[in-house]
Amino acid sequence: MASPPKSSNVEKTALVISLALAGLETPKVMQGRNPLAKDYRPREAVFAARDRCDETVDHLRSVRTAQFKYIRNFLPSRPHLQPNAYKDAKEIVERLRELHAQGKLPDLTEKLLFAPVRPPEELYDLHSDPHETRNLASTPSYSKTLEQMRARLERWMRESNDRGRQPEPAAMYDSDMAVYLDERSKQGSGPLRTLKETIALMKKWAAEDK
Repeated sequence: MASPPKSSNVEKTALVISLALAGLETPKVMQGRNPLAKDYRPREAVFAARDRCDETVDHLRSVRTAQFKYIRNFLPSRPHLQPNAYKDAKEIVERLRELHAQGKLPDLTEKLLFAPVRPPEELYDLHSDPHETRNLASTPSYSKTLEQMRARLERWMRESNDRGRQPEPAAMYDSDMAVYLDERSKQGSGPLRTLKETIALMKKWAAEDK
């Protein structure tokens, strides 16, 4: 059975506020906090995860504090901008790929988006670099911060019983893709062909442990 769609942090916060305004207590299973409450305490850190999107397999985890953001890329041999039928059909991504093919992208954009691989770890000082363009993970003066952020993320993954720590079974991926291919087949041969190519690439990279 497919899992229900996950709500965004904004939606969760809105639900907590709605419950409070209605005079109802927030269920213990909900992690949201009511920012309008008198006893509200801001979080010290926010955690995020990214896994498979449709046919495209990914695995990222991150933690952000008021000053720093740490990202762990568990598939560093893959590019950040992996092929994806849904996202590649968006006008902005089409334009980016077009400019990339023409060699017209700014050097920084080219480096960040179209590098063939990604760093295993990323660390950004959000005070001095709010756009996250300078990775400090290998900077000696930030080694202590890197260790602290890494430990914080690993602790959260362990305490939250992060199910993404184990790769998705191939049988589950194949089952989902069979349904997805059937849906896409109704949209014409072009989208279906692109989807099949991406699925084949994902399976090839998985076989190569990439």
